[in-house]
Amino acid sequence: MKLDFPAARTASASASHSHSEIASGSESERQRQRRRQSASRFARWLLCWVLSVGCWTLGAHAADFSLADELKKAATGDATAQYAVARAYYKGEGTERDLAKAAEWFRKAAEQGDAKAQRLIATMLAQGQGVTRDEAAALSWFTKAAAQGDAIASANLGWFHSQGIATPKNMDAALRHYRAAAKAGQFDAQVRLGQMLTKGYDGIPVDYKEAFPLLLAAAEKGHAGAQNTLGVLYEEGQGTAKDPGAAVKWFRAAAGQGEPRAMMNMGRMCEGGITMERDPAQAAMWFHLSIQRREDGAVKYLTHLRETGRLSTEHIEEGKKRAAGFLVKKVDVRE
Repeated sequence: MKLDFPAARTASASASHSHSEIASGSESERQRQRRRQSASRFARWLLCWVLSVGCWTLGAHAADFSLADELKKAATGDATAQYAVARAYYKGEGTERDLAKAAEWFRKAAEQGDAKAQRLIATMLAQGQGVTRDEAAALSWFTKAAAQGDAIASANLGWFHSQGIATPKNMDAALRHYRAAAKAGQFDAQVRLGQMLTKGYDGIPVDYKEAFPLLLAAAEKGHAGAQNTLGVLYEEGQGTAKDPGAAVKWFRAAAGQGEPRAMMNMGRMCEGGITMERDPAQAAMWFHLSIQRREDGAVKYLTHLRETGRLSTEHIEEGKKRAAGFLVKKVDVRE
């Protein structure tokens, strides 16, 4: 799944704070307002992202699939056929796409205990797809699906509990569901849990040792946010031994995908000559790219380095030229 998780930008904030006082000053009211607005946009976006995961696992029908035949079987109460019919209507296979009919048949299969159908009707209820949006009903169906071992449903329950959606906010419950999903190999849960444990969201104890393998697994699949945070862990020796070379490797991988903080971190590495020959112009390029993506920390670094003479006007202008030719390499990490 390709997921350029905005969470990754905040989860690794300690990277800039630990290396220079310029990144650890108090936020202005404008910065705090921007961060709150960003968090709100992220919350709305992530809800759609997390929930839509379920719809990517619908799969494809067999070559000899007949909607008419499946409808006949579905009408007799065959849960497998009901799910197949719902899937056909949802994806528009063999018929026009009809989300209302998809929801109707997913619900029928869900009522017979089909875990995948339970998760998918929950997804549609949470998003208001083909039905009136009903987060409480979505929570109920996700709970039933998770009880049968559906890892994606567990990940969605983690999100609902962490955000207080249709239930009182409960971070212990969120962690429990995220851990269950992550243990089952659910990608989004691994990323989200890893970020939560490195940042200590909402009073969650920071646990780098638990976070490290989760983020490593996600980073190896190509997740840019996980790659950046993993770089921070290697650089700081958090949850693993310090390894500047590994830090640069993962910063570079994430920066290549356009992750703003990773670009800033690559700027730090190039400017400081960490595991490489110092390259001020290349550092300026990474800072410019990060600034273009609205990373405030990069503005502070670039300003500080210019004022202290570590980056000259020539370096900065050359960096701008290089930034103009930079191409982001997107990685599809969808399961």
